[in-house]
Amino acid sequence: MSENAEQTTALTTTQTYSQRFTNMVMREFGAQVGTLELDHYQSKLAQHLFIGIDKALTTLEAKRIKDGHTRKAPMIWKNVNMAKLSIDSVHRIHLGLDALIPNHIHVVPYFNTALQVYDLDLTIGYAGKDYYRRKMAVVEPLDIRYELVRETDVFKATFKDCNNDVESYVFEIKNPFKRGKVIGGFGYIEYEYPTMNRLVLVDMDSMNKSKAAAKSKTFWSNHPERMQNVVLVRRTTDHLNIDPRKVNASYLSVELDDNHTEIQSNANQELIDIDEENVVDVEALPEPEPKKELTPEVNEAKVKEEKPAIEKPVFLHCPAKLKKSQPRKSTKTCAKCPDQGKCEPFQALNSTGEIVEPDKEEAQEDIQTQPEY
Repeated sequence: MSENAEQTTALTTTQTYSQRFTNMVMREFGAQVGTLELDHYQSKLAQHLFIGIDKALTTLEAKRIKDGHTRKAPMIWKNVNMAKLSIDSVHRIHLGLDALIPNHIHVVPYFNTALQVYDLDLTIGYAGKDYYRRKMAVVEPLDIRYELVRETDVFKATFKDCNNDVESYVFEIKNPFKRGKVIGGFGYIEYEYPTMNRLVLVDMDSMNKSKAAAKSKTFWSNHPERMQNVVLVRRTTDHLNIDPRKVNASYLSVELDDNHTEIQSNANQELIDIDEENVVDVEALPEPEPKKELTPEVNEAKVKEEKPAIEKPVFLHCPAKLKKSQPRKSTKTCAKCPDQGKCEPFQALNSTGEIVEPDKEEAQEDIQTQPEY
């Protein structure tokens, strides 16, 4: 078989698998939410998403086998929660995110002990966040510049005041090959009309707070600058005014996910950039937990444990005894009292409606001397 023929066969196979994935997404989404229709471009994004996820799963499974984690469930399509993946995939596709563009989408797997499958979180990367938030803005900016400022850099911010109508800055790199540690960052949003330009400053305290809030410190430790860029993009794009006419269910879904967790904190493990070298800390994934079945002995113990305690007889005076016009009588329980229902169970009320604690000795004497009803 010629090289061109092999490439054609491989491409056809990929298209077949990716098309099956697209059809499955549409079917699952339709069953849970409603009818779904994808245009040609969105179908292409779905195929790209399949390629990205498949690459991530292949890399994770190879690492699992290499590291000898045979007790973990294989990371294959069969063990993926397709219902969740379908819904998340549609929301990313509707926002125009492309899984083959670096830092648009990160695949974060973690084990779902309830369903005994892997949930794949399609977390939005900082490039994806920048892309869809620009598109959702009331006025789309001409450009947004993101820069980390280091110790040897010269940076001066200029904000609006009575003498200045345009926010601006001065940024100079004095020593490009030995700039020192990061001391902060800034984002500059440029519009067609300069008076609308916005300068956003992000200090190290804000970045460190995001780092401290992360459930997993692996990615912050291995790629600190990338994570600092993530924080910088998020803080800057927060200042874009979103157009209510453009907001849809997909935007709301990813924003709600974002508000709950930072980009790396949802799965207790390192992120996977599905377009770059996929080095993932599979060891951080939780072990699949076998379903526990109670033995007869455990069940019997549980039943004994939950068996209600036997209540001792409580001697109370019937409310009729508190009224001099009625005959005096006593009873062991309200169930034996002919006036049942006139008072709270196992309680006696006085003329003012207050609970009267029974005199046990007097009540016992009444039981012995008076007939029981």
